[in-house]
Amino acid sequence: MSDSTARSEQYRGFTISVTPQKDNDDLWDFSYRLQRDGQSDGLEVSRSRTLGGHIDPESAYVAGFEVAKIEVDNLLRP
Repeated sequence: MSDSTARSEQYRGFTISVTPQKDNDDLWDFSYRLQRDGQSDGLEVSRSRTLGGHIDPESAYVAGFEVAKIEVDNLLRP
């Protein structure tokens, strides 16, 4: 797998796809996409972080999933 390959994970009825991206100074950042499960034309949100600062792509994956999970939690909040 290359360093910029997206990984997907299921979380509370959404599929979260995170892609690490090389940022400035050889550090890593990420982008992520949310897709509500079972709705091809449903809610789809794409976000890109610009803070960067992750030492390797694995750290960027982990950070991306954590940020995306918070967004899902906020979307599901009544």
